Amino acid sequence: MQWLPLSVSLNIHLMKKLIPLSLLGLMTINANAQLVIDESDFPTAGESIIFGDDADVTDLTINIGTASASPQTWDFSMLLTDTLFTTGFYVPASVTGGSDFPTSDLAVDQFGGHAFADVSAGSVEILGLAADFGALLGLPVPFDAVIPAEDPWTIFTFPSSVGTEYDDVAVFDAKFPSDGLIPAIVVTLTGFDPDSIRFKRHITTASVIDAEGTLTDVLGGNHNVLRQNFNEFTVDSIWGWTQADGWEFGPNVPGFFPNPSISEFNRLRYISKALGYYVVQITLDDAGAPASATFKSDASQCCTSVEEIVARGENVVYPNPASDVLRVRTGGDIYTFDILDLSGRTVATHALTYDGQGVDVSSLSSGLYVYRMVSTDGRVAHSGRVSVVR
Repeated sequence: MQWLPLSVSLNIHLMKKLIPLSLLGLMTINANAQLVIDESDFPTAGESIIFGDDADVTDLTINIGTASASPQTWDFSMLLTDTLFTTGFYVPASVTGGSDFPTSDLAVDQFGGHAFADVSAGSVEILGLAADFGALLGLPVPFDAVIPAEDPWTIFTFPSSVGTEYDDVAVFDAKFPSDGLIPAIVVTLTGFDPDSIRFKRHITTASVIDAEGTLTDVLGGNHNVLRQNFNEFTVDSIWGWTQADGWEFGPNVPGFFPNPSISEFNRLRYISKALGYYVVQITLDDAGAPASATFKSDASQCCTSVEEIVARGENVVYPNPASDVLRVRTGGDIYTFDILDLSGRTVATHALTYDGQGVDVSSLSSGLYVYRMVSTDGRVAHSGRVSVVR
């Protein structure tokens, strides 16, 4: 979310799945016909996929294959699930921001919000995003926003088979009142304190389907897949407007406010015919070697307990402050998640069954709360504080 990973940095990291078949059956299919994926294979509203992340695969021996028209075999069963997240697919009108994209026919989980797609006979295009971008931007306050694509972002084309390729340039461009969005240290160091800000993102994409074959995932499932070799070059920029000077390019403050922010990602996505989505995504380093991986997984593969997450110094809840959805790291264990006000009264209780699960806090008033995570044996495994901001 993330191929709709939209990848995203915003400094805006705007942004970023399987019916098992027998290996023999898959090899027979590949031997007799070229694999083709079309729009009827893509996920539809009501479906969801659980993914795992392996943040560092540099210590693993991974055969990522080569560009070739001859069928290949890939085994990714050695990948380790460090964290879990779920990507859901929805009717756009049923989620926040859907009314802003009337031509979208599918909403997809991204960044605690949603990406809105147009899935047609020819392609999948991202029309825009709706989410709290505060945490993604490193802003001092929550930033709920709808950001439309001035030029939609093509992430896949139909029909696809070995040799299918495309190039795309997407532009996201949105203007907002500044309202405290500029970090105080940037204002102090540069004097940049505009009345409004403008965020622009240019994404240049090059994609080629360069291989096909059979793949074994971490759950032991087998898939007919196409390999998408995907390069994404992104430039994010911030502009400020004042009545005196109009629109001006914002300052560059390395470490606090990089402007422009430039990133490039090279990924191999192994797209399952049965899933209509990638089943494994490998992010490559500058030398073209596997660096990290995202892949279909489940709680049986994950992960660590919440205590180990805390011991590693990682955040258990995010974003914090939260406005609508609070994500909770569980390490794959099952917990009861209680939210209490400062008087000790329990104001919400949720069952946590997977890592990175979202908890709805939209009904809570702004303020500071205490949360606790209770294990299945009744033990308080972890507790902390979270702020809700409207």
